[in-house]
Amino acid sequence: MRVLLIVTDRYSYGGTSRFLEQLLEIHERNGIDTALLVPSHLCDNSLISLAIKHKSKIFSKVNRNRQYTFPLLTPFFDFSFSWETVKSFRPNILVVSTADPGRMSVAFYFPAPLLYILHTMPEKSFRFLPRLYMRLGSMLNNVTIAVSRAAAHSISINMGIPTDKISVVYNSCHLIQNKSKADSSIVLTVGHLVPYKNPHLWLKVAQQVIKRRFDVKFVWLGDGELLASLREMVASLSLEELVLLPGHVPDPSQWYERSQIYFQPSLRESHGIAVLEAMAHGLPCVVADTGGLPESVVDNETGFICSPEDATGFTDRILNLFTDASLRLRMGTAGRLRIERCFSEAAQEQKILALYDNLVKKTK
Repeated sequence: MRVLLIVTDRYSYGGTSRFLEQLLEIHERNGIDTALLVPSHLCDNSLISLAIKHKSKIFSKVNRNRQYTFPLLTPFFDFSFSWETVKSFRPNILVVSTADPGRMSVAFYFPAPLLYILHTMPEKSFRFLPRLYMRLGSMLNNVTIAVSRAAAHSISINMGIPTDKISVVYNSCHLIQNKSKADSSIVLTVGHLVPYKNPHLWLKVAQQVIKRRFDVKFVWLGDGELLASLREMVASLSLEELVLLPGHVPDPSQWYERSQIYFQPSLRESHGIAVLEAMAHGLPCVVADTGGLPESVVDNETGFICSPEDATGFTDRILNLFTDASLRLRMGTAGRLRIERCFSEAAQEQKILALYDNLVKKTK
């Protein structure tokens, strides 16, 4: 089997990059002949090293950035970017993995079945012509993957793709077998510091918790457009020793091991791979009732769920967990078991390979 994987996002970190790594691992384990097609401005040394590591070919061509392209012309640039490689590599399956709804949707109309993997939720409804374009393309021998049921619903409503053409494949992570005992009262958050992650409410909650528990530290690992301004706010509150913003940390595993609680107050979230990683490390999770987060965290079982505007609710639940060590242990243990049951790498691999097999069979 030959699979051409079309990359549309910068390989750095986060759910999209993590999925790319896992997909290449799956292909290597199963002897799938894989090639990556990457826009030249995204083809950096880290992505090349990843392709080499997993014995994948890599093709790089110039493509026009969407932000500089009139939207209705984007498919023409995407077609020009990809068509020659599709013809020369002759894949059995095309895979588009993207965090940009509609990006590289021209692949729906190529002469090979497509697995269109969307790692985010469209924020608003497409206009009539793009909706018709996506709907017609999805009716061919193609499948769209969403990373949660909430994301699947949003894709269907906002992009016009029929629900029977959408398959849910959850993110996954491996279970941490030997978790170190937390050595400090850390509340951890991992992700880009961008508005939809709700960092200002996060800081408000941190202030409220610290007023009542002087030994607690809040840590947010990640870079983003709000990092500098949030650091300034923390400094203005004289909380630099208790609210830590280290920026991007390539390997956050040590922070998961040192922490006692995970906190994710996002305003929207397609699924949230950092929440899965926290559960795999045995951390109880306090998360917002948005997107796919409630599909990972079970309220009052593996953590707590609150409205994303409810700073008091988040504060009370975090303080409750710090007060009750047995509750932290019970919820953390339940979270690890849930990862094993519902979000294992083996389950994700099985679903992806089954989708590949079904797509190939339909073309015979």
